[in-house]
Amino acid sequence: MRKILFALFGVFLSVCANGAQIANVEYVHLMLKQHYGIEVPYNPVLKDVHAAANMKYLLTAVDIANQMLNGEPVTSYGTGEYATTRAADTIAVETMVRDHVRSYKFFATTTPDTESFSFNISASGIFHIDWGDGKRETIKKTNTTATTYSHDYATAGEYIIKIGGYANGYNSNPNISAIKFEKNTNLAGISGSIGKIFSTLNIEKNYQPSFRYLFKGCSNLSSEIPPELFNGIHGAPVSDMFSSVFYECKKLTGEIPSGLFAGVSGAPTYGIFFGVFTNCESLSGEIPENLFRNIKGKPAGTMFYQTFYGCSGLTGSIPSGLFSGIDGAPASTMYSGVFQNCSGLTGSIPADLFGKISGAPAATMFQGAFMGCSGLTGSIPSGLFGVLNGRPADRMFNSTFSGCSGLTGSIPSELFTGISGAPAANMFNGTFSGCSGLTGAIPSDLFVGVSGAPATYMYAAIFKGCKGLTGSIPSRLFGDISGAPASDMFLQTFSGCSGLTGSIPSGLFGVFDGVPAAGMFQQTFNYCSGLTGSIPGDLFAGIRGAPVLNMFHATFYECTGLTGQIPSGLFGNISGTPATSMFLSTFYGCKGLSGNIPSGLFGNIYGAPAKQMFMYTFYGCSGLTGSIPIGLFGKISGAPAASMFGFTFYDCSGLTDSIPAGLFGVFDGTPAHGMFQKTFYGCAGLTGAIPAGLFVGISGTPETNMFAGTFFGCSGLTGNIPSDLFAGISGAPAQQMFHSTFYGCSGLTGVIPTGLFGGIYGVPASSMFYDTCAGCSGLTGIAPDIFGDINGDYVSNMFASAF
Repeated sequence: MRKILFALFGVFLSVCANGAQIANVEYVHLMLKQHYGIEVPYNPVLKDVHAAANMKYLLTAVDIANQMLNGEPVTSYGTGEYATTRAADTIAVETMVRDHVRSYKFFATTTPDTESFSFNISASGIFHIDWGDGKRETIKKTNTTATTYSHDYATAGEYIIKIGGYANGYNSNPNISAIKFEKNTNLAGISGSIGKIFSTLNIEKNYQPSFRYLFKGCSNLSSEIPPELFNGIHGAPVSDMFSSVFYECKKLTGEIPSGLFAGVSGAPTYGIFFGVFTNCESLSGEIPENLFRNIKGKPAGTMFYQTFYGCSGLTGSIPSGLFSGIDGAPASTMYSGVFQNCSGLTGSIPADLFGKISGAPAATMFQGAFMGCSGLTGSIPSGLFGVLNGRPADRMFNSTFSGCSGLTGSIPSELFTGISGAPAANMFNGTFSGCSGLTGAIPSDLFVGVSGAPATYMYAAIFKGCKGLTGSIPSRLFGDISGAPASDMFLQTFSGCSGLTGSIPSGLFGVFDGVPAAGMFQQTFNYCSGLTGSIPGDLFAGIRGAPVLNMFHATFYECTGLTGQIPSGLFGNISGTPATSMFLSTFYGCKGLSGNIPSGLFGNIYGAPAKQMFMYTFYGCSGLTGSIPIGLFGKISGAPAASMFGFTFYDCSGLTDSIPAGLFGVFDGTPAHGMFQKTFYGCAGLTGAIPAGLFVGISGTPETNMFAGTFFGCSGLTGNIPSDLFAGISGAPAQQMFHSTFYGCSGLTGVIPTGLFGGIYGVPASSMFYDTCAGCSGLTGIAPDIFGDINGDYVSNMFASAF
């Protein structure tokens, strides 16, 4: 303090030497009133308030002001060695009043268990801190680098920390907050104004503070937001100025003050309101219409990114004028997630909500904007997104209305008018997903301007769960798509659209020319039970090459209304090694399909099996008839894979004739879990003997469910069970390994042969032979030692109803 006062006195002497103006007593008192609003009493011995003030008088007045503001004496400048009779000039008065009067503007209440407390300041200036336990400090910070100030308490408890002073400079990097309490879990309440300490400065450079991450992650902050928190802030904003101020402050309560950002005016800056209230789930009331009233100008990147994300306690309608000042070309991520998961918002979406947007689409511009807003009602306004004009951008409408189950009416045909050009990744991924209240037909020109090579996730899940949509699928719905397939491009596109009717258009997906892509048609028509007619033979024409993961997984799952024969060239020209889940559940539940299974349906498949490659492929296709084609699955060879043929022909009761020898290829390896589980379950129309070499090459230790229910209910099969059917199996039993394998095969005859179950030995496993041959009334006996060398503790249901 001696050094500070000495420097101050030196300034005073130099000013006086240059003819500076001497301050009178009245000036001292007026200055205190102007800065702090207090009436410091005049010295009663004074006869003339216009008399010159000396340093002793000035310092004593500061001591009195500090006592009035703090309720007790906190300084004793007036009795120090610098309390002289030398005159004080106006600069000395202003500096002393500003720097040494301890007026606290912001107050932080701690949690009751607080043992230490800290925060960060990245501004230069004079700052006063009262730690709430009688300890105070004054900081003269001469730089704008980040500095942490902390205090340890003798006793854990609840304290009120007071902060005062003023900043006179800010870091040139807008990502560095002037002050922040980020992740301070001991912060329980706030009041007062941060802005009056870290205010807008009237200097040429670095005049505006940033409050990025001010209270981010303060998970125990449970007070209301002070309306005056940013008083003292005015003028044009800087980048990221209020980014994530209250991010993850889940206990913050009350309504959002309408004038919280009132002082800020001008064009948006990058990230200005990025995540301000993200996951502030305890905030309540309506969003103030004038919250951003002075923000006017061209959009900036991430300006309102997740601003109200997760604020589930907010209620009422979205104000129509909330973003009224925004005017210009879209910017990337500008409204991404702005209201995402605000489930308490109600009413219709205002037609002019996003201001006057016009220009080329930008990446993620409306991604998830209303996602999860299940309380919103009414129709989607046709001009909601302004006037767009240009090529698609990545994720531009990704999940925009996803989960908005309360929206009603038809999708406006002109909603995306003006968008033209090559598809972009995720451009319409999940746009209307879960909008179960939307009705009417899908507009035929909804994506009319889109043309070019497919992009990943371009139309994935766009109408998923839109069960209220009706009418036929437009033949040119997706524009002019042509080129090599892209991964997940039509993943779940119409999944759950049970109200759609009519046939699938032959040119719906455009013209493909290239190798398959992962998940390209995964669950595309999943649960489209209202679709009728035959599957177009050229639906996937032009696709050629090696199989890939999930390429046709559940494509027509539960499309119960589809009829006619499966086209022989449906899947293009597939050739190569199997891929995981490549035809998993492709025709699951398509009970209306009829006729023979085409022999070349799956192209030229060869090589090692893959997990779930044909699992559930024809599950429940009871209308299919005729023989299972020889070579249907190509030339499979190698070690078995889990569930590779699990449930493949489950309940295909219309299939007839014998099971072709070599149907599953030539195996060479150990069993896999569920590899032939319920493969022919319920195929009562199959006839003839079980081929002797059906599972040849499989050898090794049993796996769970490996042959569980394989021939369950195949009552038309005849002849003896081949003695070498499972000959390669040897080792310790596995759970349900032969559970219900031949259950209900009443046409099988002869003795169950020795060695049928291979060389099983060791400790039993539960249900390993449960119902294995139950209901096989034509079998006449059991050869000795068919169960191998089973020993050990008895297991429940081990042989229950085996024969």
